[in-house]
Amino acid sequence: MAKHWAIVIGINQYHSLQPLMYAQSDAVELRDFLTQEAGLPSDQCALLTDVSPIFQDSATYPARESLEQVMQDICLNRVEAEDTLWFFFSGYGVSWEGQDFLLLIDADPNRIKETAVSLESVLKQLKTAPTDNLVVVLDMNRSLSAQPNQQLGLQTLELSRSLGIPLLLSCQPDQFSQESLSIRHGLFTAALLEGLRYHGRLVLFHLAEYLEERLPDLCQLYARPVQNPVFSVPSEKRFLMLVPPDAVTRLPLTERAQATAASTGNFGGSAAGISVAPVAAGANRTVLEDASSWPTENGLSVVPASEFASTPPLAGAPRAKDAPNWQRWGFLAAGLLLLGVLVRNASIFLGPPTPTGPSPIAVQAGNEAPAEPASAPPVGTPLFPGSPAGTGGELSALERGRVAVAEQRYGEALTWLNQVPTEQRTEDFQTLLDQAQAGYARSQLTNEDVLNSARAIIQPVPASLFSDAIKRARQVPLGDPFYEQAQQDINRWSQVIIDLADGRAAAGQFNEAISAVQLVPDDRPELYQTAQARVARWEQQKINRDVLKQAQERLVPDQANTFENAIRLVRDIPAGYPERSIAEERIQQWSQDILVIARARAAEGRLEDAIAAASRVPEGTPAYESAQQEIQAWQSQL
Repeated sequence: MAKHWAIVIGINQYHSLQPLMYAQSDAVELRDFLTQEAGLPSDQCALLTDVSPIFQDSATYPARESLEQVMQDICLNRVEAEDTLWFFFSGYGVSWEGQDFLLLIDADPNRIKETAVSLESVLKQLKTAPTDNLVVVLDMNRSLSAQPNQQLGLQTLELSRSLGIPLLLSCQPDQFSQESLSIRHGLFTAALLEGLRYHGRLVLFHLAEYLEERLPDLCQLYARPVQNPVFSVPSEKRFLMLVPPDAVTRLPLTERAQATAASTGNFGGSAAGISVAPVAAGANRTVLEDASSWPTENGLSVVPASEFASTPPLAGAPRAKDAPNWQRWGFLAAGLLLLGVLVRNASIFLGPPTPTGPSPIAVQAGNEAPAEPASAPPVGTPLFPGSPAGTGGELSALERGRVAVAEQRYGEALTWLNQVPTEQRTEDFQTLLDQAQAGYARSQLTNEDVLNSARAIIQPVPASLFSDAIKRARQVPLGDPFYEQAQQDINRWSQVIIDLADGRAAAGQFNEAISAVQLVPDDRPELYQTAQARVARWEQQKINRDVLKQAQERLVPDQANTFENAIRLVRDIPAGYPERSIAEERIQQWSQDILVIARARAAEGRLEDAIAAASRVPEGTPAYESAQQEIQAWQSQL
């Protein structure tokens, strides 16, 4: 019986690099999911983190030599034909002289080629395994001080395509992989775990489509810069099962999952059987399957920014939504509000009304749009639903696929047919597969025209549009029958401007928010005061975020004073702002980091240096009492 294997790596505390916050948590959480929930035996999941000695079973210290030994052992001695092998990495990556490298815990940034691990060697080592069922997932973080033209990931994308290895990258080469204190994970890995654990995304392309949809939402939710994942998935591996098939019965869409989706606004996928119609082409999915036409620079293929925005999605896969929920509903509400006002005051603004045809929105709201065919499985539906009635659960994967094709359940049919071992494929197998693929592709296009027409009238609404409307409405003079209505509209439009600005601020776009809210007219005292209060708050938030960034950039591994200085800096962030809670979490983390540095020095016999470091743990932090106890113990040894 085919097995699943995993090599999982996550590193926080580098020897020669600024520490990361949650790469280690990413690795540990994924390993726990695979072993405790998906059912992989612990000896089939090698974990390499900077706290590996805390764990047991297959945990290993994440040094370059250790990784090479683990990969050689698993690829050459353990994995067999038809097995599936994961390779997951969360930590620093770098592009150096056109080559991509993973930085293990002992990497020296001044000696990249000698101390880092090239991704070319990783991918080629994986190809030595006697199976083609490989999945590489890279949540690579590059320093904010890295060269902007580094293009980390381009070489890896080319290599994965040429070697036929499915690859999921956490962000585009010109973006940064983000972490969040709120969820204590990298955002990419958080979305990955969410899709696997709660939404049944256990097939490769199902998971990829979830990541492209959910990751931008998480960036929006936690006020981080935009991050779009990149995929390179050979067509024959789109339906690769990422966990053992029997894990499906252990991973239903639970009530907790539905609550999570509701609390975070995550209705982009489907929960509790609620399907979501596909959207128009042009979403931010980047699926690279053909790099032959890319331009080259110094011998290295370079994908221009336009390529990432326009690369088509996986064939037959549902497309992702274009914008976060608040934007879509905000634009819709603002658009309908403006439309209503213009209709009411047509004689002032637009002249005599002209008849119009039915709105695509009205058609969709009235449920008169063509319904998605039953052949398209709801996104998030369990991949292996119960056995067909009367089968007793004894049908093979081939027979289940045949039944699903006959009943026009094409998505389910594809899932079953791609699990049929080569030796069990009958003469009609290819015919069944072709029918399933064609049926599934047709089902995805059913509502596309309706949705495209709806989106054509819902465009981002600039605050200046309402400002212009206010100026025109002021032309209605006092005493005119429409004067009171015009004044009411001015008040309403002023509030809409504030609402639009609030939305931009929630996305971290403070400069744009301030520019928008300053359009509120000063002759509306209550609204104007509200607008000015918003400006003051957002200006302070800009300062707060700069302070957090400066503090993070000051950190130097193994130098306790830099952590102490960073703590002093962020303590000046005032209460009552979101950044204050972030600062408090970082203070807790950094105080623990100082204690870790002190203990490392004590382990090396440098007790005086250890005492000096531990004394820098600020009073009032969680690590303070422990630091004082350690200082007393080390002083007694002196």
